[in-house]
Amino acid sequence: VAATVDCNSRYVYLDPYEGAKAVVAEAARNLSCVGAEPLAVTDNLNFGSPEKPIGYWQLASACRGIAEACRELGTPVTGGNVSLYNETVDAGGNPVPIYPTPVIGMVGLIPDLKKISGQAWLKKGDLIYLLGIGEPSPNSEVLSESSKIATSPTLGGSEYLAAIHGIVAGKPPRIDFELERKVQSVCRDGIRSGWVGSAHDCAEGGIAIALAECCISAKMGAEIHLSCNSANVGRWDEMLFGEMGNCIVVSVAPKNQEVWEAYLQEHLTEMWQKIGLVCCAESPLRVVSADSQVLIEVSMSDMGDRFYNAIERRIGSV
Repeated sequence: VAATVDCNSRYVYLDPYEGAKAVVAEAARNLSCVGAEPLAVTDNLNFGSPEKPIGYWQLASACRGIAEACRELGTPVTGGNVSLYNETVDAGGNPVPIYPTPVIGMVGLIPDLKKISGQAWLKKGDLIYLLGIGEPSPNSEVLSESSKIATSPTLGGSEYLAAIHGIVAGKPPRIDFELERKVQSVCRDGIRSGWVGSAHDCAEGGIAIALAECCISAKMGAEIHLSCNSANVGRWDEMLFGEMGNCIVVSVAPKNQEVWEAYLQEHLTEMWQKIGLVCCAESPLRVVSADSQVLIEVSMSDMGDRFYNAIERRIGSV
């Protein structure tokens, strides 16, 4: 059995209905990334006062979003609890309601413990793929505006916007459940077939942070080539740090490339792309644009320092 607990309260604050759907989808995606089939949900609903109109609307909308997402993913809610009237204080010391925080605990079934995956790259030379974002093709169908929104990274409600700019605003990612189910199923099948060596979902922080976490866990760098056009975005901060559902980074050994890509083409059609290679331990994470512009080049030591020592430094500065 695999288990995960997830919630992005910024998403739910900005759009309780869509945000709650995204929370359920992320929980299922996390389970799929280790090779587990999502089974059931327990929820922990933390909200402000339902006696205030906005608090009631947040609670009702989030519950509706959770219910819809659970129906879409086949993960019934088997139990949970509710905590209301929660408050915190703002910068001026005034009491304000907490961000609506419907925490989702989800369990999944792993058929064979020998066929699981983690987020760390496995070997130098392994190929890196992005599931859920495809290469544009002249033969592909034109996406509707709603599909573009659901399958493109957005800075709305993102960690980048909050951490770098101090802003919590915009619309959070919207989930395309048809694509979400396909991406998760392909990831699980790849793990169980022995093709996928590592898998990590692109949630908080976007693609750049997901790649960095894979490098940090493995203590190995990567060479990545990205195109803004493939994600229907016009800015590199959106492509690198924008957030979305239905997106997973996986690595695959070169010997499995042919069978893996044939499987992807059959089950994900054009909604995938090969984006790079795993490098050795001394190599940095290097992200390059289609026109050979270096967008990110950061050493393993710098990434590891920020990742492992940030909390200690923050506490020490208080």
